[in-house]
Amino acid sequence: MAVFHVKKTSLGEDPNTLVFKGKIVEGPISKGMTIEIPVTQEAVVTMKIYDVVLFEKQKDESKKVGLVVDFTELPDDMEVIMGLNIAEEDLNIVNQ
Repeated sequence: MAVFHVKKTSLGEDPNTLVFKGKIVEGPISKGMTIEIPVTQEAVVTMKIYDVVLFEKQKDESKKVGLVVDFTELPDDMEVIMGLNIAEEDLNIVNQ
């Protein structure tokens, strides 16, 4: 299992995508892996990572990596995740 520290969550270039900007804390992370997003203490939403991007011009090392999640099939889930405003949080990444 890998761990990703989210510094900031923002909309992607496509209106159906979110980008979790941050840095890899542990393990390798690649496209197709699954990100676990805690919604409550008991509930976790799992989403496939659509892409992993590197922001080369980003001066802040803590926001150099972006995990892109595509919500085209689940627009309601995107609203829920945006409402959580995930920042300064470690998320587990699993290879499923």
